[in-house]
Amino acid sequence: MDSFSNNGLIRKKFPLLATSIGHFLNDGMFFLVPVIVDLIAASHDINATLITASLVLFYVSTAISANIFGRFIDRRHLQAWGMITGIVILSLGMILFSIALDHVMVPFTVVISSIVTGIGASFYHPTGTAILQSYYRGKKLGRYLGINGSAGSLGRAIYPSLLLIVGILFVSSSSSAIFFGALGLVLSLVMFIFISEYVKNEREERTKGEVTEIRSKKEDKASSPQIRAINGGIILLTIISLIRNISFFSVVAWIPEYLSFVRGYGASLSLGTTMTLMFSGGIVGQLVIGVLVENHDKRRILITTTVFSVALMIAYLFTSGVASLVALATFGFFNFSGFPIFMSMISDYVPRGSTTISNALVWNLGGTTGQAVGPLIIGFIIAGTYSRLQTAFEIMLALGLLTVLMALALPKPAKEGKAPLFA
Repeated sequence: MDSFSNNGLIRKKFPLLATSIGHFLNDGMFFLVPVIVDLIAASHDINATLITASLVLFYVSTAISANIFGRFIDRRHLQAWGMITGIVILSLGMILFSIALDHVMVPFTVVISSIVTGIGASFYHPTGTAILQSYYRGKKLGRYLGINGSAGSLGRAIYPSLLLIVGILFVSSSSSAIFFGALGLVLSLVMFIFISEYVKNEREERTKGEVTEIRSKKEDKASSPQIRAINGGIILLTIISLIRNISFFSVVAWIPEYLSFVRGYGASLSLGTTMTLMFSGGIVGQLVIGVLVENHDKRRILITTTVFSVALMIAYLFTSGVASLVALATFGFFNFSGFPIFMSMISDYVPRGSTTISNALVWNLGGTTGQAVGPLIIGFIIAGTYSRLQTAFEIMLALGLLTVLMALALPKPAKEGKAPLFA
């Protein structure tokens, strides 16, 4: 893909715009799914086991789907198509949820919708990041990952509030689900326009690949993209991503209940405002951390952000008033900065052309699995008693510190301060 470096303004701007729109849509709809499922549970007489199963299916589908297709996407140079296809599938899943919200075959439609949205949400992070890793390789990769990650944080912060606003305007929750699905489909066309030059380059790479495929089959199997993409650094990074997400996402997932039942917020405007404050910290955090990873040891940055995340959440738990709000916002700044750190580290450990499957392993198999498992562990610890939430949070935060020791064992990249895509 050397021709990617000769595209002038398109190389500098359009891929970043396309992937940032995709990240905004993907994370917005991803974090909207649990909210929609809660709305379905609140407005329908549904067994809680079905709701739990639907959420588990959603997270499991997200964790494994891209890993199944990642090798094919890498070998066929289909990152752009994979990214757009994922957004389309995710948007269709939103529309399917509207059927469940309209009381139509609720048990069946909520399960199918969860699986479809899970599959759709699995594609963006491996493919969108692979596009950035191809275009913006080298010293400035971190800042582009930071800008891109900030767009995802923006979607994550505002989509739940937008659901309520759109629901009021359209009078029904089902109409708002259709709105977000339609918005995703329309913006996927915009993404395609911005990424069209990349699609042409991918087509050229596929043509070249057909010529070299026979030759590559005769080479040592160890040189295949799948094997090169799975090495010690990637395996350890996946484990760190898993444990880090189990620790921090379990706390994030249960913060609304903590605010409502322990701090007495209830279902008030303060609850939504506080959650938005926490998520908004990541918008700024990813921009700042994205620049820092360009010139500093990424392992140290990973350790620093983890330690500060733990310390700031502890500070939040033991303070009140303005001090607690500052601690929570700053927690969001450090905690939601993982995207530029992990994705630039992947670029240090694997060659260009093998990043999709590596991204899927670290972010989906590691990260998303952690997001699914973490809240379940909290639920087991509190055993239905909300007063135990603070103790459960402290236990999970202590687990997060384990990743600090693991990060010390990460291999040193070939060139510090840069994110080369060539092994």
